[in-house]
Parts: sequence; C-alpha cells; structure tokens
Amino acid sequence: MQIHFYKRIVIYIFISFVYISFMSTHAPLGTGWLDWHFNRIYNFSEFLKINGYFSNFGFSIWNKCNNCDLSIQNFEKEIYLSINAFSYLPYILINEFLGSSNLKFLGNYLDKTAIVLSGFLISELYILISRVRNIFIRSYTAITIFIFFIINPWTYKMLVASWTVIYFTLFFLLSCYFFLIKKEFSGLVFLFIAGLFDYQSSAGLLVFYCLVLLYAFYNKNTNLIVNFISLKNKKFKIKFIFSLLLPIIIYFTFRLIISYELDISSSGSSLLSRIGISGSDYHNGGILGALQFLGGNRITRCLEDIDLNLNTIDLSSKIFIFNCILSIMGMFFLSIISLIGIFFFSREENKFFNLIIFPILFLLISYTMLLQQSSSVHLMGYSYFFSFLFSLGIVKIFVKVQEKYNYSIVSLIISLPLALGIIILCIRVSMLTGVNG
Repeated sequence: MQIHFYKRIVIYIFISFVYISFMSTHAPLGTGWLDWHFNRIYNFSEFLKINGYFSNFGFSIWNKCNNCDLSIQNFEKEIYLSINAFSYLPYILINEFLGSSNLKFLGNYLDKTAIVLSGFLISELYILISRVRNIFIRSYTAITIFIFFIINPWTYKMLVASWTVIYFTLFFLLSCYFFLIKKEFSGLVFLFIAGLFDYQSSAGLLVFYCLVLLYAFYNKNTNLIVNFISLKNKKFKIKFIFSLLLPIIIYFTFRLIISYELDISSSGSSLLSRIGISGSDYHNGGILGALQFLGGNRITRCLEDIDLNLNTIDLSSKIFIFNCILSIMGMFFLSIISLIGIFFFSREENKFFNLIIFPILFLLISYTMLLQQSSSVHLMGYSYFFSFLFSLGIVKIFVKVQEKYNYSIVSLIISLPLALGIIILCIRVSMLTGVNG
C-alpha cells in the first residue's frame, strides 16, 4: 500500500488551502502582507523603476513610508546596502510588468507558493532519502512533516512579512534534489540562484562546506558528503564551491562600487551592532534573547498595553497574560523536544541529516549565536530555518514512539489527539503574532 506521488501533491495543496483559508478568516493578522512590509517592498521596487534599475547597481531604499516622493535626490544618502535587486527580483518584475496595484496580491501569493513548495520539497526529499523500507509509513511520515511545517508559527511569520530566506531555502532544497538525482549542472544553477537571493546564507553554506571538506580531507572520511560533494571529482568540487562564492563576490563588488560613488560608508546597523558588541546594545538579549524564537513568539506579546500593577488589572487581562505565557512556554518546550528528534535523525537517518538537515542547522546556529543582537530584535527571518527542523524533529519523535510499540493500534490512536494538540498549539501561538512579528 502506498500514496502515489500525484496523490501526495493533491494532499499537500489541500492541507495548505485549508490552513491558509482558516488563518485568513480567524487569525488577527490574517495571511496577507502587513502594510509596513508591503510599503518597504513597493518603495524598493518603485525606486528602481523610477530612477533606473542599473543607476545604483541594483541597490535601492528600505523605507516604510507611505506615498513618499521616491526621487533619488530625496534618498541618495539612504540607499540600503544590505539587500540587492537580486533578492527582490520577483517583486521588481511584478511591479514593472503588472503594476503596483498587483504587487501586494501577487507578491504575497508568490511568497505562499515558495513556502508551500519548500514544504513539499522537504517532505519529498525525506521519501527519496529515507532508509525506512515501508513505503506506506514513509509516505504518511512525509505528509505529517508537511503538516507540521506549514502550520508552525515560524512559517506563519513568513506569510505576513516574508524574508529572502524563503527563496534561498527553496532553491537550496531544489539544488539538493537535483544533486541527488545526478543532475549536477541543474543543482549548481539552483545553488547559485539561492545565493543571489541571500548572500549571507550563501556565505554561511560556503563556510559549512569548506569545514566539511577540510574534515573529510584530514580524516579521509566521505560520510558527511556522500552523493553530494564528490571528493574524487576535483572539478565538480571547485564548481560547487564557486557556485556559493560567486553570489558573494557579485554582491560585494556592487556594494563597493556604489559605496564609493555615493560616499556611503554604511547602511543600516553595523556588523558589531548586529552581533551585539558595539557598546550600545540595549536590544541585545544575549544568547537567551537570540533563542527566544523557540517559543514561537516573544513573552512580551503577553504584556503589551497592560499595566504591570496586578492590583489594577482586570480579571480578563490576568487570564490572557497567564494563558498567553503558558502557550509560548509550551511552544518553547515542544521546540526543545523537536531538537531531540533531530538528534535521532543524525543517528538513524544519517544521509538525510548530512545532506539536508545539517546545512540548515548550521545556518540557524550561526545566525543565532553570532548575530545575537539581530536575532534578539528579529524574531522572524532567521527563525524560518527552524520551521524545517521543528517539523522534522517532532515527526521523528512520533515515529520513534510508533516504532517502539511496533505501530500498534493503541499507539496509533493515542498519537492522533497528541498530534492534533500540537497543531492547535502551533495555530494558537501563530495567532499571538504581533504587527512587527
């Protein structure tokens, strides 16, 4: 018995439609772009359209102002150097050919499509790589992975205010798929495109694979890179590293030129500020601040616009604070449990862990530990990587329990309400998301 590929596609689409429709109706923020997010993307795209796509080497502004004058003389010293036109190319094309009136609608649905496709890819890659022999169990595990991916609060944040990581992850997973089916050229192309969308993550992967190659070279161990980077094929290894390096070179070359021409020494916060050691880092919560994403939302979401004097707070507010904190803390503990599931993946699904999970895990840890101030401020964005780890880890815990009891009817029946409870908690925490994420 098995669920064929085309049936799984129908199931993935159906699950996505039901969830997004439900959240559109019941979630306080809905599932559309937030206004400030749309304004930023519109201003970025329209500024290039008005002033020329090549006038600033693809760099534009990153401003939330509404109906502002986008003439270059008003923003010459405010060109945002952290993002290039490559990162927002889909939105730029929509704005150019279909008009700004369609940007909010089509851009948002393009983001949704990228997210759903990423969930589809992580699930299908599991089926392709998994060592589980029973195709029935493998198929249902993949579908469950997709469910927990699409409904978790880290994915929801990308629906209302997306980051470029959604496209980076999509094309990275596509590259993994093509490498696995021995389509090396296509894999390299998608890896390069992923880097164009997010040069920072491309740099992170570059460091990761260089470390892997060094380890394998000195230990004569190819387990970490089996069927992904061929140590025996030196030419392919160079192409692989170059595919990650080239987007970084392009970005910094253009940035250097535009910085010199416009005499812009910096844009946005400095690297030391994003790390949290600039000397004035009141937004930096250290490692715990950077790890707050594990709860799905900030605890402060439970305390907004509420007088902290408990004697003056009405009963309804007290109940909200109490249950809000319980929900976020429950999500935090579930996240820790999911990381235990990732540990089981590393032991039992070694190939899937090394090829898919390990790079994503390295990026998440790098962003969290190195950019502590930035991670403390931005609960969305970097945490999107965790949505993959959470879904895989939670499902692995369920699978381990089922295996222990040999997939007995008792374990299957008990697992159903437990899974539904986790799904409801994910939706509950997603609904606590604030306007700023």
